[in-house]
Amino acid sequence: MEAKKALKKWLDNQATPSDMEVLELWPDFDIYKKIDAHTKEILLPEHDIASGIKALNENPLFNKPRQIKPAVITMSRLLKIDAVFVLLAISGVYLTTLPTNIQAPITSIQTIELPDSSKITLNENSRVTYKKYGWPFKREVTLDGEAYFEVAKGKTFTVLTPKGTISVLGTSFNVKMENDILIVSCFEGLVSVKANGIDTLVSAGESFSFSSFLENQKLYTSKPTWIFNESSFVDVPLKVVLLEIEKHYKVTVTTKNIDVTLRYTGSFTHTNLEQSLKTVTLPLNLYFSKVSENEVQIYNPKKQ
Repeated sequence: MEAKKALKKWLDNQATPSDMEVLELWPDFDIYKKIDAHTKEILLPEHDIASGIKALNENPLFNKPRQIKPAVITMSRLLKIDAVFVLLAISGVYLTTLPTNIQAPITSIQTIELPDSSKITLNENSRVTYKKYGWPFKREVTLDGEAYFEVAKGKTFTVLTPKGTISVLGTSFNVKMENDILIVSCFEGLVSVKANGIDTLVSAGESFSFSSFLENQKLYTSKPTWIFNESSFVDVPLKVVLLEIEKHYKVTVTTKNIDVTLRYTGSFTHTNLEQSLKTVTLPLNLYFSKVSENEVQIYNPKKQ
């Protein structure tokens, strides 16, 4: 420790005779003396500082004032920037108004998924329209035909039809528009319907028909059977059933010696015409025959 203090004084040219005695006894002092000797032999170049400053001041490149060109934003440039932002805003608004139209094929059903994971199953040749980009703000679809809705919970979900408006928060229901009659069937939850000047709540397991009068029926399935390629009926006139057969099989059904107001409860498949005709006629003690490739007759043999 004493050697280091003495060395510091020696480097500052302040070492006393007693400090030198300590250093001479320190084995590493010879190394520092050699370094000191070599340092003194190095000749540093001499610089005339005053002359150097004078030369710099007389140099035209150094003395030339530096010109900084300010960034100028002209009015036209500002207008262009504003126009870009306006176009972006208009584009955003325009996108929210663009409708998405989806129509199921004539001979098959189609399932689509909405932006909130709600699902719509469209019956044959049915169509829905909705605004995809504005969906988070307004869950609304327009329906033409028949569709089964499985609605995710969230804001009010609205279905617009020519004959009425259906509103829910989150549920499963079926909407059908045919022959100016609106039919709403609820399979889960609660559905609010406004049609023909009437506000009605349709509970799970109920089906309401809105025409010139309000008709209520019970449901006996957990989903509409048409999504499984079947048509089902509960106490409906035979004439309604035959119209469904004509629609699904693209045939003409004629009747002979039968009462088309007979009530029918049951179902028929959409995949086999003969099987469907048997399903409908046998419970009513009726018969059928194929008149031609595209025509079928249903009759009562007891009245011929």
